[in-house]
Amino acid sequence: MEQGRHKTLSVVIPVYNEERTVCALLDKVVNAAVSVPMEIIIVNDGSTDATPSLCTEWVKKNSAGPHKPVYLTKSNGGKGSAVKEGIRVSTGDVLIIQDADLEYDPNDYEKCIRPILDGECKAVYGSREAENRNRIYSAPSFFLGGLLLTYWINLLYNSNLTDEPTCYKTFDGELIRSIPIDGDKFEWEPEITAKLLRMGFEIREIPVSYFPRKVAEGKKIKWFDGLQGLWIAFYWRFARMGKIRSRTASVSEEFSTVIRAKKKSVCWLWGIVVFAFLLRLAFAWPGLQNPHRMMRPDSAPFLAVAGQGILHEMPSFYRLYPSSLKKWSADTPAFRVVYGNETRAPLYPLWLSVLFGVSGRSLAFAVAAGCLLGALVCVPVFLSGKLFGSDKVGVVAALFLALNPTAVAFSPLFLPDTLFLLIVSLQVYFFLRFIKNAFGLNLITSITLAAFAALIRPANALWVIPCVFVILFFRKLPGRLKVNYGLVSLLIFGMVLFPWMLGSKRAKAGWRIDTISSESLLKNTAALQAEIHGGNAAAAAVELRAEMFRRYEADPQRFATLEAQLAYRDAEMFKLILKHPFRYLALHLNPRILSQDLSGLLYNLDLKKPPSRTWISLLGSLTVLLYMFCALGLGWFFLSAFDRWHWMMLLLFLLLSGYYLLMPGPIAIPRYQLPALPFLCLAAGYGIVFFGAILRRQKVPEGI
Repeated sequence: MEQGRHKTLSVVIPVYNEERTVCALLDKVVNAAVSVPMEIIIVNDGSTDATPSLCTEWVKKNSAGPHKPVYLTKSNGGKGSAVKEGIRVSTGDVLIIQDADLEYDPNDYEKCIRPILDGECKAVYGSREAENRNRIYSAPSFFLGGLLLTYWINLLYNSNLTDEPTCYKTFDGELIRSIPIDGDKFEWEPEITAKLLRMGFEIREIPVSYFPRKVAEGKKIKWFDGLQGLWIAFYWRFARMGKIRSRTASVSEEFSTVIRAKKKSVCWLWGIVVFAFLLRLAFAWPGLQNPHRMMRPDSAPFLAVAGQGILHEMPSFYRLYPSSLKKWSADTPAFRVVYGNETRAPLYPLWLSVLFGVSGRSLAFAVAAGCLLGALVCVPVFLSGKLFGSDKVGVVAALFLALNPTAVAFSPLFLPDTLFLLIVSLQVYFFLRFIKNAFGLNLITSITLAAFAALIRPANALWVIPCVFVILFFRKLPGRLKVNYGLVSLLIFGMVLFPWMLGSKRAKAGWRIDTISSESLLKNTAALQAEIHGGNAAAAAVELRAEMFRRYEADPQRFATLEAQLAYRDAEMFKLILKHPFRYLALHLNPRILSQDLSGLLYNLDLKKPPSRTWISLLGSLTVLLYMFCALGLGWFFLSAFDRWHWMMLLLFLLLSGYYLLMPGPIAIPRYQLPALPFLCLAAGYGIVFFGAILRRQKVPEGI
């Protein structure tokens, strides 16, 4: 506080045809409860009503006061041009923008300027959304437009704003005067936001009050201003900023440090992505020269759909799997029978079709594209780490993901796991953003991504249920909004899945995404039967399958359709599981679930000769070392959560990792656990950084 009393606040007030409110607003400004002296800069933007004379009279009346009012007049050019003129002549240590209407309360100044005066940040936005979730607004279009612009900027710049179009934008005086602004109208706002975020300056939000006026009362922003704002935000995401950075960095060492830290963060991110891509390419090198090596038995049905006959061109594929893949030849009745009864989810074959379409059906191109997808997973993992309050968390988490043997092994394969992993990692990222700032569009994005992920692996279809459960425990939302968000989540999930499931129903397969999930349920049940009665799970699966076919044959009229057969089989499997629910759950507590697919890496590299023992030992040692660090990080993650009674972090772990560890059932193999990796790596990264901070007696990452 003592430091703040020696500083000044510049209040820049752009004015255009506000004769009804300008004097009342100015009176509110001078009477605002602020702990620092103010300079009030009124910029008349070519008003054509009585505004100029009213402002002139008010300035004369208050010129002897302590707040040093300044009145400027210029030809009409737009709000941005008036703001720029006010910034140019300002001298305050802190600067805030104030519209000349009465929508915002100047008594909120102190809340907005305090973090800047105390040296906590360099920019503060007064948010109408941060706490007041039930606020009123001028019109639904203004409200929705503001949400859309805010979401767009968050998407482009990895920010967590809730109200970018707010009037109350507060800046460090030196900083805002060092940044050139091009926009002359309302687009100046997304422009300055974009520049601040790209240079690495934190924009903190403070809840403020809001009393909207209608268009008929003088509100001037139009729908095309919103479109222009969207374009400007996009433009400045990719426009060159070298000169702007240099100019701002030259103002002070503090600004220069922030800008360098941002550059370093970006370099770390893309450095890890490039490293992950090259690592996956290295382990896929034999597959680039012989793509058939990147295929597994489960690849055949996807290629049969996406490749449009490409199986006929793969004789070496049949040599690799002669017994298990003959049935997939499209010329045989077996293909039509087996594939007709084992339908797969649609998005991965669609992805392969796109790759084959743009590459002339090149298998090597698809292998390289898989490596790229696997590397890109590091991006949302890194960004999720930043949500935990530290670039270091993002770096460690992304490195864990980049080095994970199973993720590396499966990236180049003709299987849906890597595409599924990428979409789930984005789903996790947007859900964490929702938890961070309770911004509803982040939740909608996460739910939509989860629904599309279910069209790759239907195991994701039930994720929405624990998701809604976590929302109900979210303290930042009032009860009514929790219910609304939960219902919207279910609705969006249903809207995405319904068209495909309707097609499945019309094909007489039932309300399903695929039919292979029914086979997985049978195999899980077989594992339980083998545990109870002894014997082999595979043999138990054969017996269960045979028993089902005997029942179908005994009542052909009842089981005339695939839908009836699958519905009956699923019901019978659930009955068997429910007889021994605890034994079934206990089967999930198997350390093998967390095993890494080293054999997959070795197979990709075609390591069969004796010298390969050195490689096997090296890869095994590195995997053990990686596991040790991950275990240490996860241990500290849980310790920190329990120590601070941070139940939301534990709920997030169950939702974003526990679900994917348990959902595949006791037959889980390493690749089925891949979607658990993003949050596992994030939790481990958080724990490692937390542990390091304690050792160095530094500030620990804040978490979600």
